[in-house]
Amino acid sequence: MLVTDRIWHALGRQLRNPSGGVGLIVGWLMAWINEEPNRLAINALDPGPGETILELGFGPGWGLRTIAARARGARVYGVDQSARMLQQAKRMNEVAISRGRMVLVRGAFSPLPWIDEMFHKLLLVNVLYFFDHDGRDISEVYRVLQSGGRLVIYVTSRETMEQWPFAGPTTHRTFDERDLATLLENAGFRRAHITITHVELALGVKGLIAVAEKSGGAIRREELSQDFTPSGFEALRQNVSAGLPNDRGKSRNVRK
Repeated sequence: MLVTDRIWHALGRQLRNPSGGVGLIVGWLMAWINEEPNRLAINALDPGPGETILELGFGPGWGLRTIAARARGARVYGVDQSARMLQQAKRMNEVAISRGRMVLVRGAFSPLPWIDEMFHKLLLVNVLYFFDHDGRDISEVYRVLQSGGRLVIYVTSRETMEQWPFAGPTTHRTFDERDLATLLENAGFRRAHITITHVELALGVKGLIAVAEKSGGAIRREELSQDFTPSGFEALRQNVSAGLPNDRGKSRNVRK
């Protein structure tokens, strides 16, 4: 392996699990890179007061902080496998943690340390690349999400990631729209309840935002502030694309 290849591979491993002094730098780099994806994904999540919300792979904690600020009275949870990221996120969110509004843990994505159907909403931003290929991680996401609850995922599309030397197959899974829809469907989400939005970010980065509803029960209207009817999905697509100039946000319902 060439020296440059080893460097890129090492960076890919740090993005997967930031550690040590380099991990501290990577954490702040992630905060900058994820600013726009976080904003768009949290708009789609639409966190509301009184909800119980989980973020997987929270990194340095900016997304958690935004959710807590937008949803007064919500209880926010997070899990990340990196001790360095847990440390940074706790520092950034020390007020919410001290008031009992936020609980952060270090751990793997499978199994998750929470009971079935505990959360109204789940958020994953630039994390799905590190999920296992056997479906255990995404099955855990489905398990802890309430019936009628909402999952929001942001990934940078394969089209863009194939241009990045640090995002190789040994450290990152990559996704196009079909792969993303199939992953969610295999976990248990109905295809009719999955919407995928194409977005274009700064520097020409192309991304996908998936919004999935867990069916199987009545939606708790008093707890979930936005419905999942066709008109609700259309409003959600407009919400995700808000602030994107020209045609930078394009949505598709992946229903066949």
